[in-house]
Amino acid sequence: MNSAGFTVLCSWCVQFFSSIYAPATGRSLQPGSPGRVFVVSGDDAVLPCRLDTSVPSRVMVLEWSRVDGPSPLTVHVLRNGKELAKEKSVEYLGRTDVTEDGSLKLRSVTRWDSGTYSCVILRGSSLADKVQVFVSLTVAEVSEVDMTVQRTSSNELFVRCESSGWSPEPLISLLDASGDVLPAQTESSVGPDNLHSVRAHLDLAAMKGIGTLTCRVEIPGGNVVKEKEIYFTDLFNLPEADLGYSTWVVPVLLVAIVVIILVWAFVVPMRVIKMLRTSLQPLKAFFIRLIQGQEGYPTGHPSPEVDTVWHTPGPPMVVPQGPIEGPRGPPTAVAWRPLGPPDAKTTGMSPSSSRQSASLESGRRYTEYGDIFEVDTTGASAHTARANQVKDSNGQLMSGVDASQELAKRDLKEMMKYKENIITVGKILRVHPALIAAIISRQSQAGTKLDANGFGQYDSSSFGLMQINKRYHEVKGSPYGTEHIGQGITFLIQLIKVMERTKPNWTKEQRLKGALACYIAGEDKVIPLENYEDVDSKTPYGDFANDVVARAQWFARNNF
Repeated sequence: MNSAGFTVLCSWCVQFFSSIYAPATGRSLQPGSPGRVFVVSGDDAVLPCRLDTSVPSRVMVLEWSRVDGPSPLTVHVLRNGKELAKEKSVEYLGRTDVTEDGSLKLRSVTRWDSGTYSCVILRGSSLADKVQVFVSLTVAEVSEVDMTVQRTSSNELFVRCESSGWSPEPLISLLDASGDVLPAQTESSVGPDNLHSVRAHLDLAAMKGIGTLTCRVEIPGGNVVKEKEIYFTDLFNLPEADLGYSTWVVPVLLVAIVVIILVWAFVVPMRVIKMLRTSLQPLKAFFIRLIQGQEGYPTGHPSPEVDTVWHTPGPPMVVPQGPIEGPRGPPTAVAWRPLGPPDAKTTGMSPSSSRQSASLESGRRYTEYGDIFEVDTTGASAHTARANQVKDSNGQLMSGVDASQELAKRDLKEMMKYKENIITVGKILRVHPALIAAIISRQSQAGTKLDANGFGQYDSSSFGLMQINKRYHEVKGSPYGTEHIGQGITFLIQLIKVMERTKPNWTKEQRLKGALACYIAGEDKVIPLENYEDVDSKTPYGDFANDVVARAQWFARNNF
């Protein structure tokens, strides 16, 4: 399951442009129905009272209320031109103003402000002078749009677009340079925090090897839109108009090479001929593969199904691109095989040494890829704590290391069912079992968020304790077994090797934390980060690596 390599003749260029969203503005519906206002969370909302002129001086009372709950909430009251602050609900203190035409300005809105509001104007002392207008406010949660291009082992190009953290549910679409919607496959899911994630992917075969794509995520019925463009070229997949040229140019080149070799055979010393023959072997092999349509991966490079895995909760897990060294050598050193109990052959130690190592491991920490107790951590974010309702004995929301430890403690009973498998994998791959348990805790809550078939409740494509996506990776073993766990930890080891190559100045512990961030967010997002402190800036809720490390430290102190 390593990532596909790319040759010089099989390349693509990606240029990302700035994300765009149209500013949210209010617009009224048909008379008699509530007006509707869309606004992005964090902005100010203006709810119109739909008066043609400014509030006349004879208006005695102007009252704004929220009326969609079990009882009305007073938002803003003017009486004879003066605000009655004492009557205002606490949720709106210091957040409201009324304009000259009676419209309500509500500052720094959140999605909890979404609802129906009433504007009542009393012009005189009788009810006949009363005017009432209803306005519906929708506060949208929006997020950045991410696009990636991936090549499969069958040499197909796919573009993937995804965005998480939206409310209400958005629509996602892919458009070509002309603005026409392309027939992309789309899907959506909703997390425990009631925020929506949307994804779309498209086979680029119809794009003729070059083009501009736009991914658009928008909220239906509003004018809240986010877009991202990607310009790509795939020089290997030539346009159909050039296929005739390529079918005759390759044989001509081969004939030219043969002629050159024959001429040199009569005038060049044998030593030079041998050198030339050796140097031409890769070129010969390349043309043979090109004719057969098999070129696309350099010799020796692994070619997995696809590079990126989507699983929920959380954004993609990306497996490294290019050749990956194993923990102690070539890729086969980390290729996962079905596991049995570790023996002398498996561990490379004599039985007595193996027993001694097992004894030491019971009292010492695994440190080949970094000491988990030496990794600094801030623990879970407030967002993660809120989504999981992590509260202390006083009912206060927890965060940080305390929240991570509480979440790990919740999963301990279920985690004990898999402890033997976790320790077996940890010993063979030399990864601390507590770290494996922490990943399982964060990804699937110790298997409690899996359905009867072992797939995720929030993403039916993600499999097992480690949440590996079946669409892009072969499903191995049972969802709770050593083979599945080993597959996920093999990915992590490969990412640690990537961090070793790309971040040579980081400590082992820093590279381990960076690999955890890559595991969930993708190396393409984490590797470009210059500062170690930013490794979690691209992960879900901005805390995946820190949360996993804090949970791992707790599991290590509790017999893992």
